[in-house]
Amino acid sequence: MWTTWILASAFFLALYDIAKKASVQHNAVLPVLLISSSAGTVVYATALAAAGAFGSAMHVTPHQLLLIAAKSAIVGTSWALTYCALRTLPVTIATPIRASAPALVFVVAFFMYGERPSAVQGLGMLLVFAGYWAFGLAGKREGIDFLHSRAVWFAVGGMAMSAASSIWDKFILQKCAIPVETVQLWFQLGLVTLYALLLAAQRLLHLERNTFEWRHTIPATGVLLVAADWLYFHGLAIPDAPISAGSLLRRFSVVITFVLGAAVFHEHNLKRKGLALAAILAGVILLCLKV
Repeated sequence: MWTTWILASAFFLALYDIAKKASVQHNAVLPVLLISSSAGTVVYATALAAAGAFGSAMHVTPHQLLLIAAKSAIVGTSWALTYCALRTLPVTIATPIRASAPALVFVVAFFMYGERPSAVQGLGMLLVFAGYWAFGLAGKREGIDFLHSRAVWFAVGGMAMSAASSIWDKFILQKCAIPVETVQLWFQLGLVTLYALLLAAQRLLHLERNTFEWRHTIPATGVLLVAADWLYFHGLAIPDAPISAGSLLRRFSVVITFVLGAAVFHEHNLKRKGLALAAILAGVILLCLKV
């Protein structure tokens, strides 16, 4: 049953990625993040109120609030880095980088916990690295130097924080058993607070160089993400739903994003990027096999 929830989440996540790129391309990042997060929060709170569940969702202990605040900080950092990357990177490069988060979890487990890969997992890691190498070649054709591009490193940083968020989700939803509606409502409120404070500090210190341009996709971004997260949290909250498989299944939204993004934004080198994406996804699948 959990697979149905997460596949539906992947579909909405792909639409979110497209709207996100349209919103932030050559635009100021923090105002986009604040407006989209606020729109998502208002829609979610309204839906809870209509269902008569707002009061119960607002009920939270100080300890639970601290755990959810940590999630807001992790995800908020991930989104800020990802949006900065998307401001200049093609969506057919930025999104696949984010899809390789399970490979980072694998590397961390190798160095921190001494986990040794099987032959199949070793092949998976090689495929992920080959995919990155292929993306590097495709990027050079568009003037992007993978090793020295700040936007690429922003995308990698966003991917790393996304991996940390997946691990934290399992902890607070399964181990701590905090209700899904409580997590999502307070998580959204935490994001709005975080981005409001960051935007105020940015304006006070005159740090933003890019002007803000209103686009109708900005509030749509927040609403689509709320829908994707609601479906994902419900799937992950089902007892014994595996975080590794769930995270992997959700990553396949990148395939939809790749196809739609190429059509909407008229991006180039699709054959090379498609092969690189296939290598990364195949590698991630092999990394998750217990053989």
